[in-house]
Formats: sequence, C-alpha cells, structure tokens
Amino acid sequence: MSFSEPPHNSANPANSLSHGDRIRRGHARQRQLAHPPPGRAPYGYRRGQDRYTIDRQAAPVVRAFFERFSLYGSLSDVVRFLDRQYGKRISTTTARRWLANPVYRGDLRYQREDGKDEIIQNTHAPLISREEAAQIDRRLGRNKHLPPRTASAPRSLAGLVTCAVCQGRFRVTSARPYKGKKRRVDPDHSIEVSRPAIAPDYTYLYPSNCPQQPKCGSLNYIEVLTATIQQIGEDLTRELDRIAANQTAMPTAIRVELQAKIEQRQRIIEQLPQLEAEGILDAATVALRSYNLRVEMAELEQQCQQLPPVNLQETLATLSLPQFWYDLSEVERQFYLREFVRAIVVHREDDRWWLTLNFAFGAPPPSVP
Repeated sequence: MSFSEPPHNSANPANSLSHGDRIRRGHARQRQLAHPPPGRAPYGYRRGQDRYTIDRQAAPVVRAFFERFSLYGSLSDVVRFLDRQYGKRISTTTARRWLANPVYRGDLRYQREDGKDEIIQNTHAPLISREEAAQIDRRLGRNKHLPPRTASAPRSLAGLVTCAVCQGRFRVTSARPYKGKKRRVDPDHSIEVSRPAIAPDYTYLYPSNCPQQPKCGSLNYIEVLTATIQQIGEDLTRELDRIAANQTAMPTAIRVELQAKIEQRQRIIEQLPQLEAEGILDAATVALRSYNLRVEMAELEQQCQQLPPVNLQETLATLSLPQFWYDLSEVERQFYLREFVRAIVVHREDDRWWLTLNFAFGAPPPSVP
C-alpha cells in the first residue's frame, strides 16, 4: 500500500519559499510577538512558554557577578570571585558577554536580516536595574581607554596620571626601603640569625616609556594623590556654576524631550488594540507596528541613559569637598576618580611640579600613546 503525496500548489507563495526563508519568516513572527529568540536561555534564566523566567538557583550568582563588577570594575577579579565564592567557572570573554547582554536588564536583542541588532525593552523580569546597567556601561566605556591590567589595579590613580613632557602614562609601584639587618634568636636552634629589618613600603609613580634624556623623575604617590584631591576641590569650587549651567540645563531639556517622545510612542501602542478591534488595522499590522514602536522606545531610552545625571550639580558640590575623598577607601576613591576624571596631567619646571585635571564632563584628555 502506498501513500501518494498531496498535490503541490504552485500558486501558493508559501510553497515556493526555501527552508531558510521559512525559518527567517518564523523568526520575524517571534520578534513581532516579543518572544525569546531560539536557543538556550542565558545563565540565570529558564525558557518559559513565551518569555524568559528567572532561575532561582542561578540568579543569585548572576546578581553577585554584577554587584562585584560594579564595585571593582575588573573582569579578572569577578571571574576569580565567582570561582572562589560559588564554584562557577567562566572565562573573561563570557564575563564580558554577560555585562553587555540585554537579557539581564529585562530586554531582548534580535538580529535583523541586514545584521543590525534591535532591542525590545521590558519583555521579562530583569536581574539588574536600569541604574546598575547604566553604571556598568560607563565602567566598560572607561576601561576601554585604560592600559591593560589597570582596571584591576588596587591604587586609585592607576592609569589616570600622564606626563605633560613625555606624554607617557605614570605607573604605580611600591618598594620596601632597606634599613640594614637586625639580630634575633632562632627559637629552634638557640642561635642568632640575621634578617632584613621591616620598613614601610614606599609607593611612587614613574613614567613608562619616557623618551627624554634624562628621563622624567618619579613622584611620591601620596603627594600626587593629595595634590589631586586639592586640585579637584579648587577646580570644582571655581567652576561649579559654569559647569552646572552648561552641563545640566541642556541635558535636562534633552531628557524632557526624549521622555516626551517615549510617552508619545507608548500612547500609540496603547491605541493599537482599539484600532484592531474597530477593523482599521489587521493583527499582523498591529504586531509589526507595536514591534517597531518598542524598538524606537528602546533607542530613545538608551539616549536618556547616556545623559549626565539630573543631580550633577549636587554631586559636583560633594566632590569639591576634600574630606569626602579622604573618607573613602582606595577602591571607592578609584570608582569616583574614574567616573569624573579622564586624566591627571603632571607639569614640571625644574624641581617644581603641579597638576591639571581633565574632567569627564569637560575637555577631553591629551592624546597618550
């Protein structure tokens, strides 16, 4: 007994599509419905019927991962932290992908046929907030301009200090001064042995790859840090009004305009079901229009997140207080310095030196090889 195949209807356009075309058409329908793309769910999530759901066992690991990076800003450090604390081994490449993955922010990313990515926001429950995501994006952007291994350096000035003479970056290093030997008695053999005397470490900055002859001299780290804090207070106190007028009034107006555009698109999305019910638009048109509007809203939201904070003037007033910097730990001081200072330039004249600062909201830093 044989079964005959159903007759092929060449008039139906769907029958003339290739297998790849049918797959792409199916993916397009999934995008319009804001369903997760095909494939395995990211670590920390499970695949639900039409959206990602949080994996309660893996989610604490992911949250700890983002909190650790927000605090220290080092990929290698957060990789070691996950292995040591949770037994979760990932590579630095995987860690970098986690930081940039919009799924952890409650969004979905789709790739169009032309290769460009599109983001749909608020499709599932996030593991990090928008504020944390914006802070992580700023940290990643700052780390791109820092020398290798500087992101995990324990000193707050690492990677920020440059020389105005040779245009080289200063490196931070420590040395223990030698102060001779002391005598002590070995408790096991009851004889006197010698050992080096313990002296406090001397931390200093020296310019790397300096072409000058003689080379630019090194500087005491504590003296440079103290001068930096003093210079920050002087510059911000003198220019706070000008910075606030130029950098907060304009972003505030831009933020209001962007928020108005987002609200306008949200109102259109809310009207689409009514237009479908009245027969003005069909279901396919409503789904496509809703998808495009949500993509536009995601792009506008990203522009808002790139603007300076609305309380920039209050933040700068706090940063101008020297005691604020002295009360911070070295890790906290590093975070604020990299957040607001692009470069610390050392100028020399004979045996005298002084600093100029390039702030993140002011002029760009000098080019450094």
